[in-house]
Amino acid sequence: MAEADLEPLPPALADIEAMLEIGEDRVLAPGERLTLPGLADLPEIASLAAEGWEPLPAGFMGFEWALLPAIWPREHRRWVRDRMPCFGLMSYDDEETRLGPETGRDAHQRWMLARMARSVDLPPPPRDRIWLLRSPWATIPLSSLLLVIGQHRDRNGFGWDSLANMRAAQDLLSRTEDEVWAMWTGRQADAARSWIGTERGPRGAEHWIRLGLGPRHVETLLAPLEGDGAGLDLEQARAWAEVIAMREEPGAHVVRHIIDWRRAGLPADADVERLGMVLLERDPGDVAHWLDSGLTVDDVAVWQGDDLERARRWSDAGFGAREARELVLADPTLTPAEARAFDASGIDPSVRHRWVAAGFTPEQAHAWTDLDIVASEARVWRSLGKGPSEARDQRASGGGALPLGVELGWAAMGSDRDDVSYGVTDPPGTRGTVANTGPDGMPLP
Repeated sequence: MAEADLEPLPPALADIEAMLEIGEDRVLAPGERLTLPGLADLPEIASLAAEGWEPLPAGFMGFEWALLPAIWPREHRRWVRDRMPCFGLMSYDDEETRLGPETGRDAHQRWMLARMARSVDLPPPPRDRIWLLRSPWATIPLSSLLLVIGQHRDRNGFGWDSLANMRAAQDLLSRTEDEVWAMWTGRQADAARSWIGTERGPRGAEHWIRLGLGPRHVETLLAPLEGDGAGLDLEQARAWAEVIAMREEPGAHVVRHIIDWRRAGLPADADVERLGMVLLERDPGDVAHWLDSGLTVDDVAVWQGDDLERARRWSDAGFGAREARELVLADPTLTPAEARAFDASGIDPSVRHRWVAAGFTPEQAHAWTDLDIVASEARVWRSLGKGPSEARDQRASGGGALPLGVELGWAAMGSDRDDVSYGVTDPPGTRGTVANTGPDGMPLP
């Protein structure tokens, strides 16, 4: 298709492309990860979907399937020019996931693929293409066939890389549809069979098949909680299942666990991605105790369901869950009263945890702040046995925030001055997690 004949990008993709072009990123809304646009939303690909064409994953996530087109039947393969915006998701802390540029190692992947292709006398995969494949069999769409290929690869010891997938696919493509169905076993295979003949069909149920869920499982997730269902809508059901499936084997266990969590008091529209580790590591009864104690689902997510009594103590002292958790992570021995002393000293709540983590008292933090020296820089002065008085003289003469002549290693986790970690040794007995972490990032003995 000539570039002039291409339809414009759909609004969701056009917005992402425009954002990336000006060097921006943005916070992902709760539940948005599952609704982000993908290759199938490109107009030139969407127009071919009714004929059974499906795009192979591209970019960093498509590495393992990149050699399949070389052995796929010619009448069941085609390609379009790759004009997909290259975006990915980045998580910096427990609070947010950001949508920004893809950070995969594209050059190294292409080099690896070229080497693998050359080892079996194939040319390197062409650049800038999105490959569309179609399954040779009506009852096994490509999305399901990739699951079969993966299982066949593992069972027969083909290996683990792109060549292994190519060999497994080559073997399966030489067989009949009935033979492939007979070879495919497990909960995903059972789910795929159960969608045959339904209105949605196997192709429209690709997400549910990957999760090992059939029509009856989905019906249960959508049924009222008062009966034996989970009381979810279709979008909520998928979001819950995607998270719970990380803990449970695909299939009915996922449904049962979701119902248990709903009955424990978690709402249908809970931000299950933020609750991820709680859902994976805690039991429904544990969370029920939190909710019965008057704490919220957000409190559970922030504290990760850990130490109910501590969470209640900080809540009773008037601290929000996020600021309390931040302070406790900075110094697990800190009390609410000690934290309030920083407020009384005029320390901004947004940097209070920095001073706590570095092991400074409220009075010390106030003295350093008056000199426009942040906690990470104050640690350097302290490591040299120097305090605010020495720093004051240097600052008065126009000197910088670090002691003159000091040379030391550092690492930065952000763009703020306080995001810099300097390679210094803190005095014995200093409180705070930063002061008790070695250069390798591990706690000091």
